[in-house]
Amino acid sequence: MKLFVYKPFTVLLMLFCSVAIYAKSEVPIAQKLSDNNWNSIPKHPFLFANNARIAAIKQQKDKVTIQLLDFLKKDAENILNYPTMNYPNGVNNMETARNVQGRIITLALCYRLFEDKRYFEKAKKELLDLAGVVNMGTGHFLDVGEAALAMGIGYDWLYNDLSVAERDKISTAIVEKALKPSLDSKEGDDHTTSWVNGNFNWNPVCHGGLTVAALAIAQWEPTLSRQVVERAIENIPYAGESYAPDGSFPEAPSYWSYGTTFYVFAIDALRSAFGTSCQLEMLPGFLKTADYYNQVKGPTGEDFNYSDYHHENINESVILWFGRELKRVDIVQDELLDISRLKEVLELRKNADAHIPVDANRFTPMELIWWNPEIKTISRTSTPLQYTAKGGLPLGIMRSAWNDTNASFLAIKGGTPNNSHGHMDAGSFVLEANGVRWALDLGTESYDKMRAAKLDLWNYSQNSSRWTTFRCGPEAHNILRFNNQKQDVVGYGTIIEMPAIKGMVGNQLNLTTLYKSQVEKVLRTVKLFANKSTIITDEWKTGEKPVEASFQWLTKSKVTKTVNGLFLKQNGKTLKITIETPFSKEKPEITIEDISAAKCPQDSPNPGVMKIVIKTASLANSKGEFKITAIPF
Repeated sequence: MKLFVYKPFTVLLMLFCSVAIYAKSEVPIAQKLSDNNWNSIPKHPFLFANNARIAAIKQQKDKVTIQLLDFLKKDAENILNYPTMNYPNGVNNMETARNVQGRIITLALCYRLFEDKRYFEKAKKELLDLAGVVNMGTGHFLDVGEAALAMGIGYDWLYNDLSVAERDKISTAIVEKALKPSLDSKEGDDHTTSWVNGNFNWNPVCHGGLTVAALAIAQWEPTLSRQVVERAIENIPYAGESYAPDGSFPEAPSYWSYGTTFYVFAIDALRSAFGTSCQLEMLPGFLKTADYYNQVKGPTGEDFNYSDYHHENINESVILWFGRELKRVDIVQDELLDISRLKEVLELRKNADAHIPVDANRFTPMELIWWNPEIKTISRTSTPLQYTAKGGLPLGIMRSAWNDTNASFLAIKGGTPNNSHGHMDAGSFVLEANGVRWALDLGTESYDKMRAAKLDLWNYSQNSSRWTTFRCGPEAHNILRFNNQKQDVVGYGTIIEMPAIKGMVGNQLNLTTLYKSQVEKVLRTVKLFANKSTIITDEWKTGEKPVEASFQWLTKSKVTKTVNGLFLKQNGKTLKITIETPFSKEKPEITIEDISAAKCPQDSPNPGVMKIVIKTASLANSKGEFKITAIPF
């Protein structure tokens, strides 16, 4: 049975598992939590891994489990020698909350697996120190969500070895410094209480962490815990809306990792306590998002780093949950490779100058819980070479092959700048071939730099000072522009998948509404051919005024002009680019700009980056076109 309703302006308060309330969305009705559910919460420890799950992990003899156990124990040994955490005297607590979270999860799980009291004593001290912090970070409520997760897991996993006084101290801290403040959250540094029903990463991070903490002490504080948990069940679906219908994620892969991991913590915490997830994983697109994560990574190992993407050279623990949930090993192959490299990490960490191919993160221990060694082996070559997603982030990704670092890879996005962590990058693309990323995105700018420049950092309106930041605005993206103007923030680029013909795959984006104040129609079409070449075609129709159209391409390659276009050279490889403007009588103007230096105080340098700009003029009431062909060799 399904229910279709429109999202109201106010949030309905429900004391049961809520159906998601979307605009123009249809979602399954979630089951209710009964009084019997709340009266039947298992004995500690029950969150994520009860004693039976720990016993099962001890019996697993597969290679992945052995690698993870080995890393976990060595990491725990190192943590035993870590100095006491220094908590800041203020309302922001992000870095320390994440660090202590990693310590507690690692040590507590290690204690349960290896029964070494040293791990318990160190974990207990970290947990009690955290409980003694005056403010968990209420001025930046993500910090509270992070700290709540750490306290909830530590309290549950160590419960039977904690004294009554120690339990009281931790549970009181959860109540007074996390749960109660969450019910009266005031405006903070970046977001207001909009996190409660927001469609961005703060929602699952805050609700997920608070849910874990609330369930951990539910038998001690049943009324407050129920209020916090059922509020989470009601509101997490607003964040779930971002994945619909195909799993793509508007806030970029790094924020996908953050929000999705805590979303999964909420799901598994509910299952641990009640044997039901209230169907949070069944929201449209959520389980499909594993394919988004799989597809968004190029053959070079780099992600399609659109919007406020943060480059983090760490493993992706939560994907093992999706592998377990979907019974698919193809989507976890990259993560299994990362796990095999973890044995190098601890040694490399000792050398400050060492290059670490992939580092562990604070959730790496959870991989032992989420990993299922019995999932069916499926060849990754069965994964589609083309991925098209609609909804919150229209996205097209094409590649010539899997498991080939020299494969061609073309990824393009639609959507809108007017989104959490959005950039003026609708229509932007990245291109890889022969192991080189030829067309690139610069990712995020430092929030601290933007704050220091007194920019309206989270304002996405047309004339916001956010867009004066080079990496956020239109200057730094591989997009089409008219008269050097910004895209219209109220616009939205949609996507369709083109029929495959003789090995050619492609996507077309309708970007018209993003330029509605400038021209009458804009289409961008991208095609990848069997010979690994690509064609990017921009078509537009002008209105009553003439325009100058510009095609932008950012690269770290050495760029040389030719008679019909450009040669790009990088790492001993070459990309030939030909340029056609069939509706123009004049040859297009081509400029190559070195953009390595920072332009404004809020901007970071971009070492080695060049910007190619191709310009042509279009008369009023006329058609225009760029046809850009790229051939690797």
